[in-house]
Amino acid sequence: MPFFYGQMIEVRDLTFSYPSLRSRPKPVFAGLNLSIPRGRYVALMGPNGSGKTTLGKIIKGLLSPSSGQVFIDGQALKPGEISPQVGYVFSHPENQIVSSVVEEDVAFGLENMGMEPSIMALRVGESLRLVEMEQFRHHAPHLLSGGQQQKVVLAGILAMESEVLVLDEPTSMLDLKEREEILKLLQKVQGRERKTILHITHSFEEAWRAQDVIYLNQGRVSFYGSVEDFFSQDRLPDSPWGELPPLFRLIRGLRNLGHPIPSGVQSLEELKKFLLQS
Repeated sequence: MPFFYGQMIEVRDLTFSYPSLRSRPKPVFAGLNLSIPRGRYVALMGPNGSGKTTLGKIIKGLLSPSSGQVFIDGQALKPGEISPQVGYVFSHPENQIVSSVVEEDVAFGLENMGMEPSIMALRVGESLRLVEMEQFRHHAPHLLSGGQQQKVVLAGILAMESEVLVLDEPTSMLDLKEREEILKLLQKVQGRERKTILHITHSFEEAWRAQDVIYLNQGRVSFYGSVEDFFSQDRLPDSPWGELPPLFRLIRGLRNLGHPIPSGVQSLEELKKFLLQS
């Protein structure tokens, strides 16, 4: 993968191993190269142990590579440096909530920056409106649902004006309704705010919402391309999962027969609705 000036995320010759006391460490990555353009919504997929979460943490700076370099918006991350331009969202939102009032939690990072109170208040209000949580600004976060808590975490990251969002399975603890709300919110944030999103997921349905897919397997990139190209394959690259799920094969087959199934169709219900209306 060639590197281009102005890429938001660049990983060059990345090597990383977790420490081991019993044996020689097995590298998670050995010479990994990756470049993600500014403003793209990228799904990061792969089987367990492929290095998805490790890569996300390295991009944020929560882990430092054994060798190689990470660049965020052209700036190299120093060893041990946690990038202020990268916001990281874990699957358990309660682990990232530090205050007893929603608006105070959203303002936490801004306070640590020493931001002027009037500007901070504007940032907090704008972020809460964007994630549709303004009416909960005086609520206790621990009394909110998991989806609402995840929105509070996102609001805090957006208030910091992070250019990159790394999302580590952000819907894995949510019910179907809240999962859908978070996915639509991420699409809105990427479209309206032009954030670069790296969404770590095991879900084909979630990856379908992205623009590009990176598929990791055994610490290397087996696929990197558009979501359309990814779901046009008969089988996943180097994958123990085998064939793509029936829904995606059905949509591909209908398109091959001449049915103009739009890319916005992302569920069986949406497919039925489109076919009945066409």
